[in-house]
Amino acid sequence: MNLTGIDMFRGLSNMELAKLLGMMEKQEAAAGTRLFRQGDLGDCMYIVESGSIELFSHVDGQVRRSLAVLGAGEVVGEMALLTGEARSAEAITAEPSVLYVIDSLMFERLVAENAVFSAYFIKLLSQRLISTNGRLQAAKKTETERVLHELSQMREQTSRFLLWCAHVPLVSKRLAEHTFQISIDNELLHNPFLEKCFQDHPRTSEWLALTNGLKPVLNDISKERYGYEEMASWVDKAVSWYVAQNDWVAFIIVQGDKGNWPVALDTYARVAGDVADQQRTDLFRTINRCPRDLLAVNYPVLQHFLQYCERNAPETGLSVVEAALDHGHVFQPQELLFLYECGTELCRAAGRNNQALEYLHLADTLAGTFSSKGGALNTDRAYGLAKQKLAKKRSDLLVQGAGRLLKGNRAAEAAAVILSILCIILSFILEPFGGLSEAGMRFIGISLAAVVMWIVPVLPDYVVALGMIMLWVLGGVASPEIALSGFGSSSWLFMIFIMAISAVITKSGISYRFALHALKRFPASYRGQLWGIVAGGVLLNPMLPSSSAKVSIGVPMAQTLAESLGYGEKSKGAAGLGLVAMIFFGFTAPFVLTGSYTNVMAYGLAKADKGISWMQWLLYALPAFIVFGIVMLVILRFLFRKLEPAKLVAGEVLNEQLRLLGPLTKDERVSMWTVIGCIGLMVLQPLHSMDSTWIMLIGFAVLVTSGVLDKQTIATGIDWTFLLFLGAAFSFAGVAGQLGIAELLSEFLGVHMSVFMASPVLFITAVILVSFVITFVIRDDPAVILLVTALVPLGEVVGIHPWVLVFVILLATDPFFFAYQSPTYLTAYYSTEGKAFSHRQAQRVALWYGLAVLLAAALSVPYWMWLGLIS
Repeated sequence: MNLTGIDMFRGLSNMELAKLLGMMEKQEAAAGTRLFRQGDLGDCMYIVESGSIELFSHVDGQVRRSLAVLGAGEVVGEMALLTGEARSAEAITAEPSVLYVIDSLMFERLVAENAVFSAYFIKLLSQRLISTNGRLQAAKKTETERVLHELSQMREQTSRFLLWCAHVPLVSKRLAEHTFQISIDNELLHNPFLEKCFQDHPRTSEWLALTNGLKPVLNDISKERYGYEEMASWVDKAVSWYVAQNDWVAFIIVQGDKGNWPVALDTYARVAGDVADQQRTDLFRTINRCPRDLLAVNYPVLQHFLQYCERNAPETGLSVVEAALDHGHVFQPQELLFLYECGTELCRAAGRNNQALEYLHLADTLAGTFSSKGGALNTDRAYGLAKQKLAKKRSDLLVQGAGRLLKGNRAAEAAAVILSILCIILSFILEPFGGLSEAGMRFIGISLAAVVMWIVPVLPDYVVALGMIMLWVLGGVASPEIALSGFGSSSWLFMIFIMAISAVITKSGISYRFALHALKRFPASYRGQLWGIVAGGVLLNPMLPSSSAKVSIGVPMAQTLAESLGYGEKSKGAAGLGLVAMIFFGFTAPFVLTGSYTNVMAYGLAKADKGISWMQWLLYALPAFIVFGIVMLVILRFLFRKLEPAKLVAGEVLNEQLRLLGPLTKDERVSMWTVIGCIGLMVLQPLHSMDSTWIMLIGFAVLVTSGVLDKQTIATGIDWTFLLFLGAAFSFAGVAGQLGIAELLSEFLGVHMSVFMASPVLFITAVILVSFVITFVIRDDPAVILLVTALVPLGEVVGIHPWVLVFVILLATDPFFFAYQSPTYLTAYYSTEGKAFSHRQAQRVALWYGLAVLLAAALSVPYWMWLGLIS
């Protein structure tokens, strides 16, 4: 295999070529193998690696004529994919050939995502257009000479009639006989050439349609003989005659062909309900050619057009509904309701059940709002939406609104702003209570305001966090030094260094190479590759401190493997591999200190008396990881069982991907050894007692001095807005500690959670369940901040080490019972554009994930007690 020599792939990096190779299918074909027939549906294209392919056209279905022979590096069959038309030629291998096959789905993805492919096909189409245009010009010249000769043999009236037919959009025999005072059947009988000029047995058909190739030739001749003005009068007279005959279907078709869409649409809206069934298809074709901006805002037309689409063309109808809703402000409430109802029925007809539910929800909401205002709904169809059915599907709607909980809801945003301001004002004017000082009271009010703004994301998280610091200082809660203390902590510096190293790892591509090596060493079967994914995730976990970055590598790779095994999109095989990759690349991050930025942040918030080393974290979490891993593997194997691949992963594909990557680059070597060195020093921390922050600083310095970490990567590869949020979070813990908030909170929670403090298992279980519930409202880092701040002091009272509670909170604050709860899940899902698994498939795993977290924590309690982490 050698992709680098193929013109189509020039301009791609070795990394992109390696990923592409994993998605393509290699096929060997003997000489004489027919790849496709003329007229077949175009469902794939071929790239010739070696050998040759000859293209043939069939004349009258019998005579076969050779068109071209294509050799190594050339592309075959792409025109049908580009145009959506049937195959225009037959393709047969002229000698033994090796081909790469790209199906239509992969083709669309490549063209949409990579400018190299788009540019290649634009260039290819241009070359073929120039070549085809040259042949057409030569053929057209010959054809024009032939037609001129035939016209010269006709009577003047007959030749004029034939040229007239080329310019009038729709010709009936009655119109032609009225215009020229001749008998069409008689003319056809005595003129064999004239009869050949028309399609579909012109003697027995009322409508006369010229053959496709002849019409442009006659049109050019008529322009030269009669000019544009006289030809325009032909059309106007034809339109007048159709109006006089009350033939409104013909009238609409002619107006549409002229581009006179306002007249065509108004007439269609007036007469469409009275048109015979056999004529509706012709009207649909005409109206469907209307510019969408005109069609989408014409409600009377939509009423008829969408009803036809429901029965005959649901996909077309959906595109029109979506275009209409883009102009939703022009419609009345009852008209919008009609569009939502049509959208529901069209989605059902097209098999898009989830989207149908969205339209159903919109219709229900609009109907309720309109009804509450005392309006009367007056549509052409009954409003029969069952609210009971909608209520049962509410959870599906939450999943469809992935990550958008309350976002964009103007009423919720306004309420959040008002409530936040109210919290701040009350904290300044009310007398302190519950043992709080005046500064503590203000701290609580400002913090509650920030929490509300995090729940309803009116502003970015980091802006809210910085505003919180500003109010602390202005409100006399804390001095500037204390309010900004989080930005001077060693944990905050550690985050900068670890983000920089992560950016370099991502940029260098070493993580992708690493995962390929892991997969190569496992059997080429579903079970074998599943274990390869698990191993890749476990080994990559400590190297890349970002759950989202890891799943964005692991899940697309799992989808590529699923395609190589012959599994379709969202099939059980694809879902099994994709969800295993999501769990073991993303959701195992809490088990290693460097598995995620959030781990460092959370333990920094705990303000523990003693730090914890990389090796200590690993040893403390090891039993929980074993329990968690076993439970998840058993569940995933059970849910996606009895799977046999349609084909085996070819070992040579992985070999070729690695060959394309080539030897380790300087960036990869430096990145790899820096990460290994940093992890090694952190493992040996008990021997040298160097803090993890300074170890990461050494790694950061190595990357900068070697040139691997440049100014551009520092500027764009590090999430500085998150670091601003993080500095505020560390300051939050410092200010709370100085004001004694943590102690008061512990006393308050201790009174109300005393029933759970009887045993460590019960208390930890309660923490996990509380964390699950919190994530329904507050997600990601804000949830971790609040839970660590509130529960770690209480845990110390119970006799539980801060690490245990931090670890449990980290495990429990990323559930994906609903898609919006987990950023890691959303990254995994959208990294393959939803092609690896569906939300429904993931939800089945999510419940077991919650159980695995509970079991991992509960069964680790005896081990933690043995280590002295729980007294």
